[in-house]
Amino acid sequence: MTVTAVPILVVDLVGSVLMIVFSLLCLDHVRKLKRGNPTNLIWIYLLWVCTALTAFAISRSAGHILKQVLLVSGHGGAWAGIAAYSGTINTFMLTIVASITLFFERIWNIYGGIIKDRQALRDAHEELLYMNQNLEQLVAKRTEALARSEKQMAQADRLASIGQLSAGIAHEINNPLGIILGYTQLLLRGEKKESQRYEDLKTIEKHVRNCKAIVEDLLNFARSSSTKKEMIHIHETIDEVLNFVRHHSRLGETAIHRDYDPAAPPLLADEKKIKQVLINLVMNARHAVETEGTISLATRYDAARGEVAIAVADTGYGIERKNLPRIFDPFFTTKPTGEGTGLGLSVSYGIIKNHGGDIDVESAPGKGTTFTIRLPAASELNKGA
Repeated sequence: MTVTAVPILVVDLVGSVLMIVFSLLCLDHVRKLKRGNPTNLIWIYLLWVCTALTAFAISRSAGHILKQVLLVSGHGGAWAGIAAYSGTINTFMLTIVASITLFFERIWNIYGGIIKDRQALRDAHEELLYMNQNLEQLVAKRTEALARSEKQMAQADRLASIGQLSAGIAHEINNPLGIILGYTQLLLRGEKKESQRYEDLKTIEKHVRNCKAIVEDLLNFARSSSTKKEMIHIHETIDEVLNFVRHHSRLGETAIHRDYDPAAPPLLADEKKIKQVLINLVMNARHAVETEGTISLATRYDAARGEVAIAVADTGYGIERKNLPRIFDPFFTTKPTGEGTGLGLSVSYGIIKNHGGDIDVESAPGKGTTFTIRLPAASELNKGA
């Protein structure tokens, strides 16, 4: 039986021709993709690879076709001499494909670095643009913060100086006042209540007691007692202060509004001193609203800054703008003569500063007043420790 090689010949020739056609079609498709996006590194790489593979397909297919033609025509000896060159060309084309791949691998790494640098430049440009557009606001904020810091330092210096002066004056005055009060009370024992001398002595006693109260305030202001800090729940502390004020002060028709932040964490603070500050602020608010009005107490937890804000607001007349810079100065008061020593807010300021916090005021005539205390949360203090 004779076996013919025609099918093998046909398959080899047709396969070679199809390899050339398909490689050219792929090359044309990649060229179209690159024209749509000429800077895309992937399309550039595929174009180079497809070009090399097309050259390899043409070389290999041409070699197969030439081989079959020479063998069929009886020139097999000629193919034996050409085969070595055809194989060399095919190997060279595959080497070019590998070289292109290695080359573009390096290029891709460089390209990635360029992309990162470009993104960094873009981010820097956006940041510079933002700073340029908001330069005035940023400068104003920094200037305001600097002014506030300088004001606080000046306030602390004033408090320290006046505290030393007050301590000396208070000690010198306290003893004579005690003697005057003691002798006045002795004289009162020998006087009848309906006599004019009794009334005169009672007047002396009253004013001496007022003087002693002022001196006591001076001593409290000057005395730097140790702070005993413990974990406290600020909402419970505020409620206790309000109950105290209700029982010891006539609030009249004053409405008390509370707005507590349930997320507020405990505070590491001296509860007695914090109560002293809150009582002072609530009593000032009661005096501002007189018999009718609203006193609001609110808390807010700022997790980002790690602090709890306590706001005490009233619907009173407010504070004149010219008086706001002096509101925490010792002996400064807007109350009528005889109704305040002007030390309450100064003492409160010192207490809050001693707790690592801050206190400020916002007010305008006819719009009421809001005092805001900011204290560090216990968790933040623990981190710092």
